[in-house]
Amino acid sequence: MVKYLRNKSLFNSPENIEVIFFDKGGTLSKPVTGGKDWGLPNYKKIMDIVGAVGNVANFGAQLVLNDKNYKKWAMKSWVELSEEDRCTRFLFPDFPEDIVEANAEELTLLFSRSKGERVLRDEALPVIKALFKKGYRIGIISNTVSKVLVPGELEEAGINPYIEILVMSSITGVRKPDPAMFTEAVKYLDADPKKSVYIGDQPNRDVEGPRRAGYGLNIILKTSNYPEGKELPDLQTPDITVDSLTELIELFPLRRKN
Repeated sequence: MVKYLRNKSLFNSPENIEVIFFDKGGTLSKPVTGGKDWGLPNYKKIMDIVGAVGNVANFGAQLVLNDKNYKKWAMKSWVELSEEDRCTRFLFPDFPEDIVEANAEELTLLFSRSKGERVLRDEALPVIKALFKKGYRIGIISNTVSKVLVPGELEEAGINPYIEILVMSSITGVRKPDPAMFTEAVKYLDADPKKSVYIGDQPNRDVEGPRRAGYGLNIILKTSNYPEGKELPDLQTPDITVDSLTELIELFPLRRKN
């Protein structure tokens, strides 16, 4: 159900929007985790690359802890390190730097896959196609530690023909909620931020960032990440919440007929 959380006078109406930006992970796609031993094959491949020995499960547990430490640091600093720096400084600080750096892209992909699969929501592609046909310009702004993972997923899902820009923290070096990511996206499209909307699933980064960048509308897809019943600060309070991406088709009116 579409729900307006803020006074409509504070933000643009959907009728005024020209550009629709989406978050990727959690919004267009969702994680599907396997069993408790899901990550072991990938952990073993990682161990072979970096020259680690010992118990695979213990190695994986330490790697997960290292990754949590990186995420805490990144969320506090709003910085996204390169794959090489993230791997050498945080994930594998106890292994030969030259080996880790030379294999950083593969190590990043293997560790990402050890967490489970990321599956596109069934409604994601139909919704993007419908909004594109209604005349909206489409973009994606995403926090991602890999330079190749998200582009590959979008291409496989058939979304690429409908998007004009993909802004990733692994390329920009800053991460949401830094408003620089959102400003870069509208500048690239020569678009008006006040006529732009960002749709994500986590208020602490998917509302604050675009609001600081002057976006006219902020929408949150309510998933398990949504802090139900918690009062949010103004910078993180979405203008609108939706329970399903399909609600966006009715929310945004026709801009042109193709």
